[in-house]
Amino acid sequence: MLTELRVRSRISPAAMEERRQKVMTERDYDVLLTGPTRVAAPDGRPLAVYLPGAVKAQMDAAYPILTTIRGLTENRGYASGTGEKFTQNNLQRAKPVMSSILGSFESSGFYKFCRLTSWTRDELDTRWPELYPLWQAIAARFAEQVPDRFGVQMEFARQTAPEWLIPGTPFTTVTVNNTFPTGVHKDQGDLESGFSCLAVARRGAFTGGTLTFPEYRVAVDMADGDLILMDAHAWHGNTRMRCACGRELDGSVVVLEGKQLADGPCPECGAERISVVLYYRTKMAACGTEPEEQAKAVEWGERWNRTSTPQS
Repeated sequence: MLTELRVRSRISPAAMEERRQKVMTERDYDVLLTGPTRVAAPDGRPLAVYLPGAVKAQMDAAYPILTTIRGLTENRGYASGTGEKFTQNNLQRAKPVMSSILGSFESSGFYKFCRLTSWTRDELDTRWPELYPLWQAIAARFAEQVPDRFGVQMEFARQTAPEWLIPGTPFTTVTVNNTFPTGVHKDQGDLESGFSCLAVARRGAFTGGTLTFPEYRVAVDMADGDLILMDAHAWHGNTRMRCACGRELDGSVVVLEGKQLADGPCPECGAERISVVLYYRTKMAACGTEPEEQAKAVEWGERWNRTSTPQS
């Protein structure tokens, strides 16, 4: 049974501007969701559906793979929680965080063709299919709880070459984040008329990591196997995490309190918070079939070689 919550107000644009790009604290929310809840924005639009333990079994099965996905990236922008950007090779970069993209990606930036991400391509016939039960369980809850948004997203999926879709879902892409606080941001590149789906795996003891919607002052401290279906185009971010793992000393457990977790699992005890975010990237509907995109990749590579090779 879902509790129905409709927020009646939001903070002022000026107050929201002060929070943009920053990491939230406990002072940035008034309501903490603790049970199954459907949250609506003041205008009635769906903001989030929180489903505790909804994918616990599937997350436990996927965890041994997810914990090994620890790529570093500098392209998360303000979501990296640094509030800072720098320019490198004419590209905007941010502090590296442990975040990886799985699935497929459209033609963008340096790459002028649609493609599977590097991890997915390397694991296409091995570990990638082992994650399907988790992705499909999340899709099933999406269809059940937010059927109108699911229907819109499925319509886009039907217009997309099947090789770019996660089988049995309306998703093209997954972001895997490992144990870092995200600065307040809105997601970009995913389908605005769809919904993002976020599930969490937790291991060890830590405090923080609370998913916060500061504009509406609503938050949720997601436990292991929890799922939230959400409007990722609403401002959101996570609070800072601090390790609270213990070490036995003279027969008693001493809590190691205070080490901030910002770049992966705790080095003392391995405590970690993995979030997986599933979505449909809007431009994937414009991608050709895999052979067509591979032909573009070959042409792009040949052109790159011609332009980058010094002429004698």
